[in-house]
Amino acid sequence: MASFKRVALLGKGLLGTAVLEELVNAGFDVTVLSRNASAVKDLPSGTKIIQVDYSSQDSLVEALRGQDVAVATFGSAAIVQQQGIIEASIKAGVKRYIPADWGSLTTDPKARSLPINYPLIQVQTLLKEKADAGTLEYTIFSVGAFLDYVLDFPFILDLKTSSIQVYDNGEHPFSSTSVHSIGQAIAGALKASDKTKNRNLFIHDVVLTQAKVFALAKKYSPPGVQWTETRLDAKQEFEQALKNLEKDPTDFNLIFPLLKASLLGGQFRAAYPQVDNELVGLPLLTDEELEKKFAAKFQQV
Repeated sequence: MASFKRVALLGKGLLGTAVLEELVNAGFDVTVLSRNASAVKDLPSGTKIIQVDYSSQDSLVEALRGQDVAVATFGSAAIVQQQGIIEASIKAGVKRYIPADWGSLTTDPKARSLPINYPLIQVQTLLKEKADAGTLEYTIFSVGAFLDYVLDFPFILDLKTSSIQVYDNGEHPFSSTSVHSIGQAIAGALKASDKTKNRNLFIHDVVLTQAKVFALAKKYSPPGVQWTETRLDAKQEFEQALKNLEKDPTDFNLIFPLLKASLLGGQFRAAYPQVDNELVGLPLLTDEELEKKFAAKFQQV
């Protein structure tokens, strides 16, 4: 049975900060790798930090040496660098790699051809090749939409304008997981290392629909707030977003509409029929707990 203790964390944004906290709470020794170590603040007690040059194999290998696991939580701009990080992980003797592949659709065969998924599919393919060769294990997580974004980012709701754009009738389901739950799932997967080796794990806190999110928003909004609802044709929005992205595949303002239409439009498997929560020790969110999150959010507005 594999025993993992030392974890290298690459990236400390919204997700990385939560993952760091949960790994430390679970008893792992965590080292944060950062381009600018002096800028990283508020590390948990005992956490190490190493400055690294992601473009340098020597720098990566030196930073990763002695680590059992590498967990990548950086943003989309750095995803293309993962192939080099994987090679460095192997050279450094890292046993398992968890890629920055924190979404809903990259493991859906129907969605593999989406241009926004190309870089991630390449990473998945490389990891499977390395696993087949016996040089590196992997665990890939499918987590759905970040629940934190559902509440705090104008992905479904625009709290500033009290408005929502609904695809079709708003009843297309999608899985959603908070960043702290993702961190707990990673810790659980590393503790159940043999059962999570070279696997794609599906997890979520809850399955939502736009209609359910909108109903909760209206229920917990302050008195007097008037919501504006706009209905969109999901298929038309998806096809237009796909066409627009051809102008500049690197423009986030064009990527975001395609990501949104893909996740919320019902064309792909955005809601997981079976999940691995029990395997990694992650409980599902109850309706009462979900409502408490919405109530707390709207108390801050």
